[in-house]
Amino acid sequence: MSHPEVLRRWFAAIEVNGDYSEAVLTLSDHSRLEFRHKVGERWVKAVGVSSSNSQANRVLPHIAKFRLNAKHLDITFSEGDRWEICFGHGPTGTDPSR
Repeated sequence: MSHPEVLRRWFAAIEVNGDYSEAVLTLSDHSRLEFRHKVGERWVKAVGVSSSNSQANRVLPHIAKFRLNAKHLDITFSEGDRWEICFGHGPTGTDPSR
């Protein structure tokens, strides 16, 4: 299974601040990926996790880059695959009934 497929399966929620410079992606095990994209500052980290085997810690090393803006959070993995969530819509390829 590819990393985008895994992330689609594990996705639980996303919160984005008002200026779209920070986002927190919550996964089904309640671990989180925190993204920040401000002038001169761009990073992603696993937060609120107590285990190196958490979903966030398992996905994090495979994230090559991301874009965060008012349109979307777009994640590119080291293999070149992408996962995207457009704000105001569900994440690409997920079942909204979950």
